Amino acid sequence: MGPGVAQVDSGEGPACIRGARVKVHCLVVAFPYSNMRWVVALPGGNAECVCEGLETVFGHIGLAPRVLVFDNATGAAHRVAWGKITIVDVFRRFVEHCRVEVGFRNPGSGWEKGSVENAVGFLGRSLMVPMPNAESCRKLASWMLSRCDGIAGDTHYRKDVPISDLFAGEKTRMPPLPRVPYDACRWVTRRADREGDVEIDSDRYLAGPSWHGWTLEVGLRAFQVEIRTQDGRFVAKLPRAYGRAARTVRNPASLPPVLARKSRAWGESPIRGDFPDRLRLAIDAMDSKTRQRTFRLLAKAGDAYGFDAAAKADGHIVEQGRSVDEASLTAMARRVSAGETPDDVPAPALHAYDRFMRPETRARAAWAWAKGTRRCRTRPAAARPRTGKRTGSCVWPAGCH
Repeated sequence: MGPGVAQVDSGEGPACIRGARVKVHCLVVAFPYSNMRWVVALPGGNAECVCEGLETVFGHIGLAPRVLVFDNATGAAHRVAWGKITIVDVFRRFVEHCRVEVGFRNPGSGWEKGSVENAVGFLGRSLMVPMPNAESCRKLASWMLSRCDGIAGDTHYRKDVPISDLFAGEKTRMPPLPRVPYDACRWVTRRADREGDVEIDSDRYLAGPSWHGWTLEVGLRAFQVEIRTQDGRFVAKLPRAYGRAARTVRNPASLPPVLARKSRAWGESPIRGDFPDRLRLAIDAMDSKTRQRTFRLLAKAGDAYGFDAAAKADGHIVEQGRSVDEASLTAMARRVSAGETPDDVPAPALHAYDRFMRPETRARAAWAWAKGTRRCRTRPAAARPRTGKRTGSCVWPAGCH
C-alpha cells in the first residue's frame, strides 16, 4: 500500500483499571508503508468508541490518513450481505468530517490487511504483558501512545531505515485535521419511567425522580451519557456502562438539590446507600427544615469538591458530634478532595461548663474570687509565692494569708 493509507483492526486484553481487572478493547491503526503502528485502549467496540479511538490517534499524529481500511468485525459498519455493508451513521459523519476515504475487506480474508493483523499481535505482546495498570481507559490510551512513539525508533524490517523517518516522509502525503474536533455522539429518544430512569442497551441511567414520565433525549458517547430535555435543557451527565450485567448508573451529585426541595423523598432516594452510616442515621432523625438545609449545604460543597468528598466530610463532622455549618463542611470537603484524612479526634465534652453558665453560679464564683484576692493582699507582692494550686477562695498556696 502507498503512503497515507492506514489499516484498522481491534483486539481485546485484560487490564487493571482503578484497581479492578477488566477487559479493554484495543483499537490498532497501522500504516503498512512505514510499518508505523498505534494503539489506544477503549471501553467497548461500538461506533462511538471507534470514532473516539481514531480521533485520539489522529490528534496524536496531527494529521489524518487518506484512506482507512477496515474488516467486517468493526463497530463502524454492519455487513448485511456478502457484498453489502451498512455504515453506522455516527461513523459516516466522522469520515465526512475528516475527509477520509474508507474501505472494507472481505470477511475471513486476513491477508488483505496483513499489516494490521500482525500489529495487533505484536502490540498485544509488547504492551499488554505484563498486565497494565492505570487510573482510567484514557490514561491507559495515553500510555500506549507514548510506548508506540518509543517503538517507532526501531529499524524497518526490510528498508533498514528507522520507522519514524519513514513515517515522517509518509506524513507529507496526509491531509490536515479539521479545526473543530468531531463529537462522536449518537442521540436516541427515551421516556423516563416512574423512578426517573431511562433504559439504554439493558442498562438504566438515572435522570432524576423529577423527570419521571418525561420524554428525554439521550446522547451516547464512548465514555459518557448525556441526558437532555427535548427543548435542549440539561438534565444529567453520567458515565457510560459496559458489560453484560445490567446495572443502574446514577450521579449522586444530581440529587441533593432535588432533596433540598423535596426532603420527604429522602426515604426512597436511590442515593441513601451512598452516605456514611452515621450521616444517614443523622439525616433520618432530622426535621424537615434541618434536612433541607443539610442537603443545600451538601449540594453546594458537592459542586465545588465532588459528591464523595462532601459526603465524607459531612459524615466526619457528624461523627465528631458537631452540627454541620457551611464553613466547616466546605473546609473539610476541600481537605478530603485534596487527599487528606481527617483526624478522628472526638469533640471535647462541654457539659462540665454548663453549671458555670448559670447566673447564681457565676455570682458565687465572682464573690469567691474577689474575697480570695482581698485576703491575698495582706502580704506584700514580692513576698507572695508565684507557684501553687488554686484552692477554692485563693489562688495562692495555703499559708500565704
